[in-house]
Amino acid sequence: MFSKVYGLQLGLHGMSEVLFAVQWCEEVMELSPAVVADYHRMLPDVKLTADRISKQAETRCDVLETLFARSLEEGSLVRELYGSVESFFPLTEHSLCTVQILCPSLSREERESLIALSVSELLNWQVTDQDDSFSGTACLAVLHCCLETEAAVEEEILLAIVATMMEWRNSKEELFLFNSDLKKASAGALSLNVEMMRFLSRLVAHSPAVLRDTHWDFLLCSMLAWLETASENTAAFWNPWVQLFVSQNCGLIVTLSEFFSAPPAGMADLLPPQLKSEWEEFFVEGIHSWLLPLLVKITEEYTEPDDPLFPLAALRAVGEALHWVPVQLLTQNKLPPKFVAGQKTNLPEQLQTLLNTLTPLLLFKARPVQLTASHILSKVMPQLPECDSESDGGKSEEDDGEEPCLSPPAALMSILVTAEDLLDNILGGVQVGEYAVVQPLSDEHCCILGYLLAWKLILTFFKASSSHLRVQRPRRGSKDPKTFFTEDLCLSVHKRDGMQWELPHLACSVYYSAVKDLPAMVRLWWNGQEKRIFNTVDKFTSKYVSNVLSAQEIASVHTSTQTFHSMTVKARSATREVIATYSVDDIFIELVIQLPPNYPLGSISVESGRRVGVAVQQWRNWMLQLSTYLTHQNGSIMEGLALWKNNVDKRFEGVEDCMICFSVIHGSNYSLPKKACRTCKKKFHSACLYKWFTSSNKSTCPLCRETFF
Repeated sequence: MFSKVYGLQLGLHGMSEVLFAVQWCEEVMELSPAVVADYHRMLPDVKLTADRISKQAETRCDVLETLFARSLEEGSLVRELYGSVESFFPLTEHSLCTVQILCPSLSREERESLIALSVSELLNWQVTDQDDSFSGTACLAVLHCCLETEAAVEEEILLAIVATMMEWRNSKEELFLFNSDLKKASAGALSLNVEMMRFLSRLVAHSPAVLRDTHWDFLLCSMLAWLETASENTAAFWNPWVQLFVSQNCGLIVTLSEFFSAPPAGMADLLPPQLKSEWEEFFVEGIHSWLLPLLVKITEEYTEPDDPLFPLAALRAVGEALHWVPVQLLTQNKLPPKFVAGQKTNLPEQLQTLLNTLTPLLLFKARPVQLTASHILSKVMPQLPECDSESDGGKSEEDDGEEPCLSPPAALMSILVTAEDLLDNILGGVQVGEYAVVQPLSDEHCCILGYLLAWKLILTFFKASSSHLRVQRPRRGSKDPKTFFTEDLCLSVHKRDGMQWELPHLACSVYYSAVKDLPAMVRLWWNGQEKRIFNTVDKFTSKYVSNVLSAQEIASVHTSTQTFHSMTVKARSATREVIATYSVDDIFIELVIQLPPNYPLGSISVESGRRVGVAVQQWRNWMLQLSTYLTHQNGSIMEGLALWKNNVDKRFEGVEDCMICFSVIHGSNYSLPKKACRTCKKKFHSACLYKWFTSSNKSTCPLCRETFF
């Protein structure tokens, strides 16, 4: 509280200072540092306003109040204090900060004057010492502020600045810190490089047409040299200035990647002829041969995210840049070999190394690292089933006795087991159907995030598998939730808002992918649960998931381009039905497939429509085949119908059923019955015989019981 005595003592000068502070906060609020914003919020809290000061001082201070009101409306107070933008030059640290804050509120003419003054000072700057680089840094910083406000700058000026930078590189290359020890680099030297990167990024994003061959060479080679310098100085990443250097360099990489992946309309024809191929064949490989090991190196040197010196900003930037790594560079990575003793895998050594190196980062206690590792691994997951199938490609038909079994990467399964143990400690007391609040970015948040990301990768792996492998399931034990199943999940290392919804959304996304791509596995798990869990999962799935998946399944039938000879397939959205009609010669068969309300937990029903020319027993066998496939294997309705049709076709061609599974075509490997008993002459699938022999511990024919040779 201001007393009257203190108010009288304050005087006109004191009130002017306070009013100036209040006005300054009002005018620069949106761009002000946190400390200024906090100061502004503090003033009303203590009721320190122009009106209160004047009343406490027993005077109206009409002149000051008029000045204050006019400044709020017209922004004139601060401008009258500095007069003209020329008064800021030559630039000092204090005047630079003032210009950066005031720039968005300046008039177009004032910004043009700032550009002219800063460019003039920059072109006339005499580089004498690496540590005496403030003038160049300040001019580039002012220029960047003006460009951010979309101020018009002539092409000749932009080219002159690039030419000046190229001259610096030729005459004073040490300014660029190439191959330098960043621990010894001054803040001024690092700031100069940061501002050069910002300017070049802005140039690529907004004025690429002005660049010629030599400019592109300078820009791309500098970018790569800066990245190499950063990669060799991870020990200095505790320094905020070095982190800013790394972050801005990665920002330049992202800008270039975006530009070359989708050049602006008409821009491709203006680029130098060989530039695109040089970027793709040389620079992209050079970038990611440094970036990928850099991610691993940082996490090895800085293991405690709670440490105040942990380089979180640098990791975010590296993660954003690695978003653009091509999958072929991942499969041919140059990471140090890393293998695990006893790990069974058919993968190439480079993929083994990638998985063994990055999967542990899914549980690293820093969200940007977890998301980056997950994003990189998600790119190679679709490649892994191909490697499995290639390893099995040498098997002959005579060796197909044992069914193929598709297993996720051992490194990923190991992480999943570790995460499950940690999760038991965190959520062990939470029952299915109950809620648990997890603080964003806490250790618990990171653990649950890693667990869900691991599951999402496993589901990506299965989704990429061919249907005959996917059916071999792995053997191991205030916001509308509906949007979690209908909206895309965005996991960005720079994301700040809505963190409280990240884990629920990711959990729903993982469950949605599981029931969509591995319905038989989820159905088997669900049927084995106790009644309370059984009912809770059933209710949740029916309410949030079933309608979405049913609509997608029916839509996939509507939009399918797959055609069948002698069979037509139609779908009815309203009743969730698929009707298949098979006709050949005098035979007519109609099937009605209906999805249950709790699809895919409930079994899909296969009902008989009209049929002509088919014996009752044969008809029942065919119905059972389709029903079994749709219930127990992870295939779609169209895949099930295709298998069913092939069975019917082969039966009419005279091929007899396997007397073990009662199907012509095997449900997993799609083979025909070829193994014949020498006594009864009946034929069986090799995989069915293998199961028969191993389960019965006998080597006799399933029908005649004679020894099977």
